[in-house]
Amino acid sequence: MKLTKLLNIGIGLLLLALSGSFFSCKKDKFLTQGGQVNFSTDTLKFDTVFTSLGSVTRSFKIYNSNNKRIKIESIKLRGGSTSPFRMNVDGEPTKNISNVELAANDSLYIFVALTLDPTAGTNPFLINDAVEVTLNGNTSEVPLEAYGQDAHYIVDSILTSQTWINDKPYVIIHSALVDSANVLTIQKGCRIYMHADSKLYVGGTLKTFGTKLDSVIFQGDRLDRDYFGYKDYPGEWRGIHFLSSSMQSNLNYTIIKNGGLTDAAVYVQPPWVPLGGPIVELNNCTIANSAGFGILCFNTDVRANNCLIHTCGQQNVGIIEGGSYEFNHCTMATYGGVGINHAQQPTVAVLNYRDISLTEFVGANLKASFTNCIIYGPLEDELFMNKKGTWDYNVTFTNCLVKRTNPWLVQPVNSIINQDPQFIDVNKWDYHIANTSPAKQTGVTITTVPSVINDLDGVSRPNPPSIGCYEAN
Repeated sequence: MKLTKLLNIGIGLLLLALSGSFFSCKKDKFLTQGGQVNFSTDTLKFDTVFTSLGSVTRSFKIYNSNNKRIKIESIKLRGGSTSPFRMNVDGEPTKNISNVELAANDSLYIFVALTLDPTAGTNPFLINDAVEVTLNGNTSEVPLEAYGQDAHYIVDSILTSQTWINDKPYVIIHSALVDSANVLTIQKGCRIYMHADSKLYVGGTLKTFGTKLDSVIFQGDRLDRDYFGYKDYPGEWRGIHFLSSSMQSNLNYTIIKNGGLTDAAVYVQPPWVPLGGPIVELNNCTIANSAGFGILCFNTDVRANNCLIHTCGQQNVGIIEGGSYEFNHCTMATYGGVGINHAQQPTVAVLNYRDISLTEFVGANLKASFTNCIIYGPLEDELFMNKKGTWDYNVTFTNCLVKRTNPWLVQPVNSIINQDPQFIDVNKWDYHIANTSPAKQTGVTITTVPSVINDLDGVSRPNPPSIGCYEAN
């Protein structure tokens, strides 16, 4: 009896142990298909502006919102061993860790650190990577963003009246707006770097005071382009957009390059109220390598003196729907390039209308003068002219050099047609003209515009001057 009782007790304990083991295994069973993890943040931002060499650490949580235990296949930095970021997962320093277990409805801290020398000019302004988390073959990520240099960072901002000085670069991320009735003044030598998604919207007034020796420069923030073998690529940022409320902007010795991602490097809307003077005036400016238009104007008022506008995916200058314009001693040319296909779009278009459908158009009176300008490129016609409706088409070309084979809508005056201006080297963006150029000293002297007394290099113009923004070599 005693032995039988002991055996029964032993069997009972064994069954109980086996039963406990079965339920324990069921409880610990991993989710093997589907499922997802959640994060405590969409993006981990290291938004401290670095002022000295140091490390910044941020953290986020991974949540297992499933009702089963999970085994995360990998948690890694997308940039791998070359990433400037470092990671700590469950107390373990790593850039790639595998088979991380996480209980149902539990969470796990991920710590990410970054050490940079903000004075290193070789750093990008915005450093990106991501923490990638893979569960059952499905990968999700948390982007990492950090500032790489000591700079003024303008992030999705509305700007009131202020002056930018040349102490360190300015970086615009997610666009900026100069508010209406406010003035943004930019002093000589300032460098403004634009992130890929960014425009500078001008609802008020923009004034730049560059000089020949110390220009103001707008460009993309991709400073790593040299690594890929080229330093200039079109469409790195979206451009400068002058809104209908903008007025009396004045840009001097300003270089605007590699923009035009969505439309134009410089986009000028019609003014709410005509001012009887330029909405935007450009003196001694260079607009280069735009993925779209160089300057795109809709029934507005623009003046350009001694400007070089070259290498654009659409027109270098697009005048649409009328308006008032004046171009003096400007060189406008496109020969294609990296990312620029100059196969169909002429260099300049001058229209007193805008099509809004196949059968409908709108327009306005147009007054435009081109004096001592070069409009040239490899196409048979680098100037497109057209008019519709009863609106005025008052357009003049005086002492210009133009590539055009089609009949003229207006008759040019003292102009040179279809003769090569003999640019020094278009492949190197050198639009100086040779000493034997037909444009040499065939212009007309302009005494009413102070900014054209000297050419874009600061060389005093003879009488008569050369056509274009440069005097002949």
